[in-house]
Amino acid sequence: MNLEVKDISFCYGERKILEDISFSASSGNMLAILGRNGSGKTTLLRLLLGFLKPDKGQILIDSRNIDEMTNRERASVIAYIPQSSQLVYSHSVLDTVLMGRAPALSLFDKPGKKDIEKAREALRTLRISHLETRSVNAISGGERQLVLIARALSQEARILLLDEPTSSLDYSNQLLVMETAEELRRKGYTIIFSTHSPEQALMNATDVMIISSHHISFLGKPIELIDGRILESLYQRKLCIREIDTGENQRIICVPK
Repeated sequence: MNLEVKDISFCYGERKILEDISFSASSGNMLAILGRNGSGKTTLLRLLLGFLKPDKGQILIDSRNIDEMTNRERASVIAYIPQSSQLVYSHSVLDTVLMGRAPALSLFDKPGKKDIEKAREALRTLRISHLETRSVNAISGGERQLVLIARALSQEARILLLDEPTSSLDYSNQLLVMETAEELRRKGYTIIFSTHSPEQALMNATDVMIISSHHISFLGKPIELIDGRILESLYQRKLCIREIDTGENQRIICVPK
């Protein structure tokens, strides 16, 4: 499934947020979006979801403009995973994942056997079936983030948008969530995530986009950032960026000098 963004711009009133943004992402890609606070990362995700409309430009999914899609149609192809946090309700894990089936149901329908099986299939995919009966507020932050990803999978969307998915997690759970995203990418999902961590982008993404001063200042492969100049310019810090062999994978790390 291919997502294509063509020359979109967006303002909040008189305040310019994004200008002439163009990129594409297809099945098996994981695109990381980097940028300083207020650069427009979350606004871009909201535009991709159709929650906001660009002032100009187009967003296409498999060559179809998302403005021509109903909310139900958009929900069938693109899903949103918010930052992990305490949820305002205490539903069970299974009931939370079942919420992802809402786009497939009529207004007054209740989830049926097929919907429950789709939800359980999502839990199995993420290897968290053992949490099915637990309250979502009685599990760890990393587990809760996996539940939110499972909810997106039960929606049967093939494009997943993650907004700073590890921002409130400890290191172990950060690795767990990013490893899960990588597994889904290998299964053919299109993954787009925003992050404040250049190391996550360098280690996990197949492609990196940097937004600064309302524009895309970089769009390319993580290896193209290894000389450090682009990231140093973005963060105004001296950085040491190296490619290392972990024994199983080639990874790129980023630390301050």
